[in-house]
Amino acid sequence: MSGAGIAMAARVFKRVGTRMAAGTFRNAWVFAAFCAAGLGITAAFAENAPGQDDGAYGRPQTSAVGRDGSQDDASEDAEAQRLAIPACAKDPDKLGISRVVEIDSTGGPVFGGSHVHNAFLKDREVVLTFDDGPMRAHTRRVLKALGDHCTRATFFMVGRMAVAEPAMVREVIAAGHTVGTHTYAHRNLKAISLLKARSDFELGYSAVTKAAGQPIAPFFRFPYLSESRQVLDHLKKRNMASFFIDVDSKDFQTRDSNVVFKRIMSQLNATGKGIILMHDIQPSTAGLIDRLLDTLHDQGYKVVHIVPKTSEPTLAEFDVPAAQALAAKGGKAKQGSVSDRSITATMPDKDDPEPETASNAADHLPWTAKPAAKPRRAPKPSVQPQPEDLPWQTRSFPN
Repeated sequence: MSGAGIAMAARVFKRVGTRMAAGTFRNAWVFAAFCAAGLGITAAFAENAPGQDDGAYGRPQTSAVGRDGSQDDASEDAEAQRLAIPACAKDPDKLGISRVVEIDSTGGPVFGGSHVHNAFLKDREVVLTFDDGPMRAHTRRVLKALGDHCTRATFFMVGRMAVAEPAMVREVIAAGHTVGTHTYAHRNLKAISLLKARSDFELGYSAVTKAAGQPIAPFFRFPYLSESRQVLDHLKKRNMASFFIDVDSKDFQTRDSNVVFKRIMSQLNATGKGIILMHDIQPSTAGLIDRLLDTLHDQGYKVVHIVPKTSEPTLAEFDVPAAQALAAKGGKAKQGSVSDRSITATMPDKDDPEPETASNAADHLPWTAKPAAKPRRAPKPSVQPQPEDLPWQTRSFPN
């Protein structure tokens, strides 16, 4: 509405008010209709005002590509590059990429498994996904294989792993892959309170974003594939797409790459398509990835690369501890064992001794816990801890 229009509306309201006081505006329904129209004008003006949002979990304004598809000239080249299929993917001797699917995360859609929203996959199409990383030694081997076959994947990264290896996060993105999140401490979100689950998700999203140095995909995968209705509701409010799976490598159960390879192909041949779950921290996956990609190519499977339609903002209250964690641990990634750099958070007892409330929530957040006293140095073990020995790979949870 123009300034002149607003001024005119104000004069009309003033005149009506004067006539009401004099008792000349006797038809109540006429006045009610007039007020409704006025309120409609006011609401429309407020809705279109710049800088508005719908609150902490509403629709904050985002830059670059809008949800209406509009974009400025500066972002057009980046958008085209994001959706482009690499030239090498046309090589008949390479697995490549058959197509790129843009995922609109509005409203928190769910894909994969028994969820019907994975209809974007056709027969003989797969989505390659990797959880729990990054871990330099094995993630690099996975990246090399993907590059050699000119194909792309989606990495659902754990926050603590990302802040320990920020350079690897950026390396994955630079290679053209999509990066989503997998919480900060890989906790079973179904087994803890909503407040703790929300904190683990949000801190993970902030941590991976900080490590990446740029917006990441609003894509999420539940640890242990253990979904919680309450957390799903939170993800819907945050416009985060959730991804389940159709093929489970269970690569953490063995170091034998051959066993894992046979398991993947057996499930895939039975389903004919689907989202494949692997872990780029597992040596078994790093050892089979070349063979797997060759076999997918030889058997006529096609890789679909998923990318987000737009990004979603992080929350400031979690950006601060994420930045602190990155500053404290990011420079130490090359030091220490796997267990030093990885997630060590344990699941809480079923009955918390202290009920969690809004006032004491900070005491339950992983980054606010007081550090334990350092124990005396024990002799170094003769065998280096392996990825499958990490707590979230060995502990099982009830559904």
